[in-house]
Amino acid sequence: MVDIIYLALRSLWHRRVPTLLTVAAIAISVALFAGVNKTRTATKDAFSGAISKVDLIVGPRSGNVSLLLYSVFHVGSPSHLIPISAMNRVRAMDGVDWVVPFNLGDGFRGYSVVGTTPEFFGRYKYGFGESIRFHSGQSFAANAEVVLGFEVANKFDLKVGDKVVLSHGHTEDGDGFQKHDDHPFQVTGVLAVTGSPVDKSVFVDMRGLAAIHEVPVSGHDDAHADDDHHEHAHDEHGHEHDEDVASTMISGFFLGAKDRSRSLSLQREINTSTQDALLAIMPGLTMAELWKSLSMFETSLSVISLSVVVSGLLGLFVSLYILSGQRRREMTVLRAVGAGPATILGLLAGEAVFLVLLG
Repeated sequence: MVDIIYLALRSLWHRRVPTLLTVAAIAISVALFAGVNKTRTATKDAFSGAISKVDLIVGPRSGNVSLLLYSVFHVGSPSHLIPISAMNRVRAMDGVDWVVPFNLGDGFRGYSVVGTTPEFFGRYKYGFGESIRFHSGQSFAANAEVVLGFEVANKFDLKVGDKVVLSHGHTEDGDGFQKHDDHPFQVTGVLAVTGSPVDKSVFVDMRGLAAIHEVPVSGHDDAHADDDHHEHAHDEHGHEHDEDVASTMISGFFLGAKDRSRSLSLQREINTSTQDALLAIMPGLTMAELWKSLSMFETSLSVISLSVVVSGLLGLFVSLYILSGQRRREMTVLRAVGAGPATILGLLAGEAVFLVLLG
């Protein structure tokens, strides 16, 4: 056995150039196979972990996937807005624990601007229920303050204290749409890396977002806002910020139930309401539905992985086959000194195993 291993190593060293090329080919095949599989699983994990611990996402009636895409991934836009009074009515429903509104439509150098409330950073979860953390600074507390996702801050080398100017719409350089130069925002915080769409977002107070569009603030110019405030004064979580929540129209809101088992009944109640044309979706179920529609993408990656493995094995087989034709004299000498068929087979197999393991 020792002699066979010694002969195999000496034989490989004698043909070190083709040996190194074979090892490199195997290594590249394995790396591609592992890389493609890692990409497939990481993409699925990142996709499904973009939002968690949010029981329902509520927006204007459209499509389930459409609502998920623009509310979580900021792809597309709502067909129309919903009145904030509709959110207040949902909040008053039995079983609702909390709601966090959001407004979309503005951008910063190609990244989405999300108008929301400071409560967003405590309620929104990603991955397996992980909370959003601050890399530096803190949440916004005034109209002209902004919090940046990690990727946004890193790409434009922005830090706490810097000024940024938002624009209406999305462009890479901020030109081409109306820029709100007269309403600069000061960076108060930079979020830590999450691996979710939060990294590619810019967060501002909804009152500040309303100010740059000169939209009346609910609770100041709307006589009904006071009525809503008194009607929901019993809310145990205290939503004193919401009577000042900006525009009377919002893109949608995230909802948490007191008991997750009530999510389905709350969804049904919201979707069948005749008072407000709202659509409530469960993020997890809609995410699974969307990923199922992208099954062709996952299948393609699996086929690529299999092709890489097959090509690597074929390369190894061809290499050994060519080398075996050039080693007839070596095999003849081994047979002449008494090596049997098993010894020669062991030598060839040992070389192949060594090459595969080394690769």
